[in-house]
Amino acid sequence: MSAPLILACDTTQGACSVALYRDDILAAQLTPMRKGHAEALIPMLEAVMDDAGLSMAEIDRLAVTNGPGTFTGTRVGLSAMRGLALALDRPLKAYSSLHAMALAAETDGPVLVAVDARRSIFYAQGFNAARHTFGKPQALSAAAALELMGDDAFGLIGTGAAVLREEAEKRGLQTHVMDAPDWPQATYVAQMAAQDKDWNAPPLPSPFYLRPPDATLPNRQKFPTRATS
Repeated sequence: MSAPLILACDTTQGACSVALYRDDILAAQLTPMRKGHAEALIPMLEAVMDDAGLSMAEIDRLAVTNGPGTFTGTRVGLSAMRGLALALDRPLKAYSSLHAMALAAETDGPVLVAVDARRSIFYAQGFNAARHTFGKPQALSAAAALELMGDDAFGLIGTGAAVLREEAEKRGLQTHVMDAPDWPQATYVAQMAAQDKDWNAPPLPSPFYLRPPDATLPNRQKFPTRATS
């Protein structure tokens, strides 16, 4: 029996990334972008299928990141893959964007993933040398994020890595910023899905948010609704 064909994507942060996997990466695309994930994703999904000479009907499993990340970006990937899961009647599973980032860190030691969420808050998660997590992703200050790792040397990855390294130096901690992208890559999402053995009718995944959105509804007292006749 051949290995399952897995289509994976990530749109949670500063890139749009897709990958097709069966025993190894068959095709992949990644485009850094701050906006425009919704317009870019479907053409990229179709492109990797064309590159591999395969059709959507041949897909066995679907994988996506569900956060943490930007609110709009996280929903783009989830919505597209949920739609494919329903249309193709294929199972879909979601994976942590921070875990996917940790897998890209080429080091034998522990890794702290830190994504700058603004307002001096970081989406952070620690991983040991085997890339098993120390706990769930959290929204933390720089100091609190560093406390996840203890006193041993560790690598830093993500858009918050430089800030955390400065904080680590103040505390006498040994850290180094990893030479890896500041966003998740679908190739690692696909690899996580390939290693996952529990595909028995998983529920459709939902977004994983660590804090409410910054946007708020208008103040109706300041901007009253105009009466209509």
